[in-house]
Amino acid sequence: MTEAVAGFIAGVTSGLLPIAFAEATALAAAAVPGVSLRAIVLVVFTIGHVAGKSAWYFLGTQEARITHPGLRRRLDQARLVVKSHPAASISVLLASATISTPPFQLTAIAAGIVRAPLGTFVITAFIGRLVRFSAIAAVPSLIGRL
Repeated sequence: MTEAVAGFIAGVTSGLLPIAFAEATALAAAAVPGVSLRAIVLVVFTIGHVAGKSAWYFLGTQEARITHPGLRRRLDQARLVVKSHPAASISVLLASATISTPPFQLTAIAAGIVRAPLGTFVITAFIGRLVRFSAIAAVPSLIGRL
């Protein structure tokens, strides 16, 4: 249970801070004894991480405060593109959550700016980040088999 709580706290922290220690934490999860406990830690860590990234999403929703005419026009155009291509938007979000290209923090802010549905953001981010963190946590055991 302590491992899960620590995983959640580390997840929220890594989601909030714009530094890349989430991957290092996921790698450290490989040291958690037992596959079941390791899986629980990774899921709880990912939930915390997505909760932290949701703060960046909500920051993006504050874009109405931007009054510069050029920026305002670009933001409005971006919102129209996202609304007319929702599947592409989800694909970009999933790619960003999984491989961090484009950087996931920026994608989280952009999702808020264009008002992507929060549920879609959270579910897509969770799936992509869980795949990413699970793959990273699997690296030590894969190397050990070489």
